[in-house]
Amino acid sequence: MARRRRGDEERSMDALMDALTNVVGILLLILIVSSLGISAAVKKVVENLPEVSQEELEAMRISRDKTLKNLQELQQTHNTTIDNLPTEEEAKALVAELEDFEQENSDLAEKTSDIEEWMAKVEEEKTKQEEFTEKVSVADTRNRELAAILAQTPEVEVKEAKDVAMPNPRVADKESSAFYLICKFDRLYFIGDPYEHAFRIRDVIDQNFADLVYTGNAIGSYTYQIKDTSRNDSGALEPHLEKYRLSRREREALSAWDQLKPVWKNREGVESKEASLLTRIFGADEEAELAVSKFRFDMAKITNFFGDGKFGPADFKYHVLPGGGDRIKLALEPKPEGGWTVDQFLAAGSQFEQYCKQAATSRRVLFYYYVAPDSFDTYLQARAKSEEFRVPAGWTVWDQDKVEPRAVPTRETTRYNLDVLPDDAYMKVANAVGPNMVAELNKEAAEFTARIEASVPEEVKDPAARTKFITDLTKERNDWNASRFQSYVLSIFQTALAAEEAGGEVVASLEIHPPEIPGIRIFQPSRPPSKPTPPPDPTKKPEPPKPPTGNTLILD
Repeated sequence: MARRRRGDEERSMDALMDALTNVVGILLLILIVSSLGISAAVKKVVENLPEVSQEELEAMRISRDKTLKNLQELQQTHNTTIDNLPTEEEAKALVAELEDFEQENSDLAEKTSDIEEWMAKVEEEKTKQEEFTEKVSVADTRNRELAAILAQTPEVEVKEAKDVAMPNPRVADKESSAFYLICKFDRLYFIGDPYEHAFRIRDVIDQNFADLVYTGNAIGSYTYQIKDTSRNDSGALEPHLEKYRLSRREREALSAWDQLKPVWKNREGVESKEASLLTRIFGADEEAELAVSKFRFDMAKITNFFGDGKFGPADFKYHVLPGGGDRIKLALEPKPEGGWTVDQFLAAGSQFEQYCKQAATSRRVLFYYYVAPDSFDTYLQARAKSEEFRVPAGWTVWDQDKVEPRAVPTRETTRYNLDVLPDDAYMKVANAVGPNMVAELNKEAAEFTARIEASVPEEVKDPAARTKFITDLTKERNDWNASRFQSYVLSIFQTALAAEEAGGEVVASLEIHPPEIPGIRIFQPSRPPSKPTPPPDPTKKPEPPKPPTGNTLILD
């Protein structure tokens, strides 16, 4: 290995010596060429020189002297170069130093090879720095603005914390009666039992029957029965019945009804023997047990009658609203000037305290609070007051204008005074709408076939399909006429007659409960079927049972 390196060094030295020799030779050639060129030029110049003056000759002599001087300096430089050539040992040392320098600076070469990439990163960082500086400036300006606003903002008043007991949720006893209260406008409102408000609305509607009854000319049930507490074999509630005997004088008074000749058909569409309306009701015995019913009311008239809370007590406005189907419901809106202030209901012997004592005595009454966001402190003080008497209570957050409290528990029956049925007014309604319904029933019978034909859709072109459509619709429409339409007509006259005999208090079933108003139903028009009922879809899944609408309350 050492021998190879020594050979490399000798070759390097020989190459260096050859290079220096070449340089010296080239310099000598340049010198010789220059001398020959100068001599030839001088000779040519001398031969071609024109005659010169003494001054020109002197200038040329000076130029010659300078040239000679330069030649001497060049010769001296050549000699100095020859004298300063390194020895063989010095040349080897220079080669070694050159190799070491190249090896030591190889990393530096690699690092400096991507200098452009590093410069680009530096420029990118400078751009980010400028953007950051701008954001800092904007944030600093915004902080100064917020500091100025904060300096003008009054200090927040820290209210004293309230001690609130941890809730203990539990289901209210099914036999407990719920009395409802509202906390709003920093006042306490006592609703009590929702039935009391619902029955009050029922009585107001009954008392204003003549103004609120439906008397329009339409097809539908104009009446609804007052149900008794007994049930038939299928479990349905039986209507309350009154016996009515048709005397000669009464038949004369009802001579107009005796002239009405409705067309009676059975479910197969076969007309029965022609009979007058009175004959249909009483038959040959001229005596019948008639279901005691009430005439239905007009929802538009009721809405207009109660307006925006008419007939409400001192603390509430009563709002009567559609309740779904033929029912109506009650909503309570607390009046800003109603209820009790905190000082009033906390005062000794206050009305609220009396309610608390009554609830504590019965042990089956609970309080349920509707708490508006603006009156939580009022609720806490009312709750603390009721807890002094150990009255069970629950509450819920409430942010509406009206509340619809459901009765807990629900009642199955109530006592109802049949004397409130206005005999004369009922008779006027029967005489007003009854003949119209008879005319519509007879028109349905006379135009039955034409109406069935007109109901066939235009797209049903196939004769067999058309025949089936007509057959099926005929069957369903005959059934509807016999079971509903004819009953609609008869009930109008029967209701007016039964009201004349009904009287006194009876125990009536309650089929609906607050917030719906028991004992009040509204008129809804009805239409005969216009197409056959489609067969059941075997692929359709049965609808899941609806969740019970129980009135369970959670106490805490």
